[in-house]
Amino acid sequence: MDRDELHTIDLWEKEAEESRDKFLKQCLLDTSLVFQVFATESGQLLLERWKEILINQPTAQRGDDLLTIGINEGYKNFIRTILHSVKTHEESQ
Repeated sequence: MDRDELHTIDLWEKEAEESRDKFLKQCLLDTSLVFQVFATESGQLLLERWKEILINQPTAQRGDDLLTIGINEGYKNFIRTILHSVKTHEESQ
């Protein structure tokens, strides 16, 4: 490898590291914001309601097409992500 190729690789590695750092900072901010919203009494009530109507219900019922099943699972994943973010933030404090 010549000097220019090594310099190009160094630049790529630096870009990748900067991109990763930016992503991690955004994840921490997102987790903090989710916690601020859902750690409140109103946020907890909403999460409990969503768990009741979304997570605690079957994803698929007889006659559902694959799109409906996928959407239902997406709702569940969204709520699970919020729950995970709240838990992660609590544990980091």
